[in-house]
Amino acid sequence: MVKADVTVVGGGPAGAALAVELGRRGVRVVLYEKARHPRLKPCGEGLLPHGVAALRDIAGVPEAPRVRGLRFVAAGVSVDADFPEGSGLVVRRDRFDAWLFELAAGTPNVDARPGTPYRGSRSRLLVGADGARSMFHRRLPGTVARPLRVGLSTHVAGLERLGDRVEVFFHDDGELYLAPSGGGEALVAGLFDYSRFRPDGVTHLLSAIPELRDRAAHIEPTTPLLASAPLGLHVSRIVDEEDGLILVGGAAGTPDPITGDGMALALASTRSAADAIVSGDLRAYARRRLAMGRTANRLGRLMLRLSRTERRAAWVLRDLSALVPPLIAVAVGRTSLGSATD
Repeated sequence: MVKADVTVVGGGPAGAALAVELGRRGVRVVLYEKARHPRLKPCGEGLLPHGVAALRDIAGVPEAPRVRGLRFVAAGVSVDADFPEGSGLVVRRDRFDAWLFELAAGTPNVDARPGTPYRGSRSRLLVGADGARSMFHRRLPGTVARPLRVGLSTHVAGLERLGDRVEVFFHDDGELYLAPSGGGEALVAGLFDYSRFRPDGVTHLLSAIPELRDRAAHIEPTTPLLASAPLGLHVSRIVDEEDGLILVGGAAGTPDPITGDGMALALASTRSAADAIVSGDLRAYARRRLAMGRTANRLGRLMLRLSRTERRAAWVLRDLSALVPPLIAVAVGRTSLGSATD
């Protein structure tokens, strides 16, 4: 057991990756995780290329299906968009989180405590990495994004014609995401406005979208259907220097999942958080992370407007298809939103 310099609360991707990065720099870390791995999480499970690059620098890359881009479909109109550089990953959260937490537990200077809720004992610096419903939002409040949204996710076997792209289907009742998750399984996730949400939303969309009826005719669920709500969180202040508190990952804010940038944003900002902790310049991390979050949030709002109805999404894909690659470049951190929409 180490005498800690930093207490990290939350052993998901952000907390575990930060513990690895700090431990390798000689910083003594206690890492609390109230659950025990592996555990399923409601999630779109996509890791965009800039998140993969950050993960590679910190921890290496686990075995997981690689995807080269996305396929957008609305009312029979389809547009493929490849990532401008690198590949994305589809990481089943039960496997990915367990892999990364185990790596953290084996890192020098890290005292990892699975199945141990945080009870208030702390080091000189406290890191909130406990997700969008962080206990530390009592001190650094967050605001739920509008419109209110809910997500459903599961895994299935038997989905036909899975390729090497994440498929995104737009429908008046919601969005449906399909992706290869390994071993013949597919991730199936749905995003819905509260006003249009229905508990059977995923199966409803699989039958309501003509392109999917035959492909999904013989699917069998392999994991439970999980839900998460509300989606999207704005946190305007993520550092309390006086109290020695810093927020990372989902606790520092999350864009609407339509951007696909939740985990990538968390991992891409890990090194900045570690630099700030080592140097003591917490404000530098806050500036960089909040700027990244603003870009992701603006992109999410734009994408929601462009896909508000199936008809509008089809019009964008048909008549404004040249806009899709620049928006992908923004999503993967290659350019600014202003440059993409000029």
